[in-house]
Order: sequence, then C-alpha cells, then structure tokens
Amino acid sequence: METKDLECPYCGKELDVNHDDGFGYEENTAHEMECKHCNKSFVFYTSISFDYEPEKADCLNDGKHNYEITNTCPMEFSRMRCSMCDDERDLTDQERKHFKIGTKESYFKKLK
Repeated sequence: METKDLECPYCGKELDVNHDDGFGYEENTAHEMECKHCNKSFVFYTSISFDYEPEKADCLNDGKHNYEITNTCPMEFSRMRCSMCDDERDLTDQERKHFKIGTKESYFKKLK
C-alpha cells in the first residue's frame, strides 16, 4: 500500500505533494497547497529527518574483509570491495590473473 505525503487538514483525505522544481522541500517555510478533493487551500511545513540502519561489519573488528570484485566496465577499472563495510582496494596482480583482467595502463594502450 502506497503512503501519501500528508492529509488535508479540512477533509482528511491523503495527498501527495508535487515536488516539481523542488517545491515543498524547504524547511521552516509555509508551502501553500490546494486539496484536490475538497478544493480548500492550506499550508504545510516540511520537516526533514534521517533514518539509520545499522548492520554488523565483523571485518571492522577482526580485520578479515570479505572482498568481492566490482562489476565495472571496462573491466580494467574493477576494484575489490568488502561486502560488509564497502572498503575498496585495487586488485592484486594475482587477482588480475585469476579474473583475467589487465591493468588500466594496458587498457589505454589498446585504445591507441
């Protein structure tokens, strides 16, 4: 079920704010709006909040990152990214051989 942005203070119907051109995002401002159900005008104020979603990142405690190769195009620009904490690093020579990926330099040589 889709939730709407606000309820009309007159008729209680749920409404969406049309945010075209950034309308309705500025805080501490009275934004004028008309209800499409009862045709009455009203104002609303915007309040921005942040939600945080914690996740375990064992690698930050034991130092054992779970690196996976990124899906990058061209492949020569791929990196290794930890699936737990998003830490990134360059591929080692051994990993380049394993994945059959050349270096950035080899990529630019191919373009010439």
